[in-house]
Amino acid sequence: MSEAATTPRPALRTAAAILLAASVGITACMVIWWGAAGIGGAVWRALPALPAALAVHGTQLAISGYGWWLLLPEPRPQIVLLLRVRWVREALNTVLPLGGLGGGVAATRLLARDTGMSMAAATASTAGDLTCEAASQAPYLMMALATVALLAPGQISPGRAALAVLPITLGAAGFIVAQRMGIMRLIERGAARLGFGSAMAGLHDGMMALHARPVPVTQSIVVHWVAWALGGAEVWVILRAIGHPVGPEAAFAIEGLGMAARSIGFALPSGLAAQEAGFVLACAAFGVPAADAVAMSMVKRVRELIVAVAGVVAWRIALWRPAKLP
Repeated sequence: MSEAATTPRPALRTAAAILLAASVGITACMVIWWGAAGIGGAVWRALPALPAALAVHGTQLAISGYGWWLLLPEPRPQIVLLLRVRWVREALNTVLPLGGLGGGVAATRLLARDTGMSMAAATASTAGDLTCEAASQAPYLMMALATVALLAPGQISPGRAALAVLPITLGAAGFIVAQRMGIMRLIERGAARLGFGSAMAGLHDGMMALHARPVPVTQSIVVHWVAWALGGAEVWVILRAIGHPVGPEAAFAIEGLGMAARSIGFALPSGLAAQEAGFVLACAAFGVPAADAVAMSMVKRVRELIVAVAGVVAWRIALWRPAKLP
């Protein structure tokens, strides 16, 4: 029993180390292939754009937190709390591999702790928010592909477009279907076998209650779409600083395709290598050299690291405060 219980963790750590080494190696090869000196110079030129990039992403985080807040039943907690929880989730997902599951778990615990919600209710809200966020990415990606088709016809074939859209669309749809078919009941049973049955009791019912409220779910999906779309402003600012500006429509499309590639490569730590490859392909459609595309992604990585470190600090500070009793 003891050996079986301790086996999964070393296996996960080994898998995480392998994925991290592979993604870092592939990214390093990209940098060397397209010119480390040129990429480094472009990153240096773009560093003054970091404050603007941070402001854009901070706005995205706030909008995403509002989308999550909409899903919570009345009486809702203060929205500032949801913004902090959403920030913590992203920060930990940045530094944790394997799909960022750890960030979701930590954010759920923080939500339950600071609102007095049960773990089952907090878990249902987290799953609902992730579902809405994934569901909003599919139409965003379709609009990004349509933008490429209009502004740079012939750059992306219908087959490649389908390969980009299908994994995200099927993933979001599959997650929704799994919830409807009772996957949360399986989690409840698993928690009961591990001795946490009381904490997860009612998880399936909470998820179904969320599905029964189509208005806030639709509102959340729309709000998350706005958050996704705003990322184009960050691309616009960074490429302009690098010295290869593109129009707002092109920036919208580049961000959409880059984030789609990152989502498809969810198992890689922070989508490392997947995001860079996506931006190279997307930027090529608008005449942006691969070196500048990789440099843009690296600047976004610097911004991401700043947000993550600050978010982890905010998480630790939040844990020092007394918990709110249910």
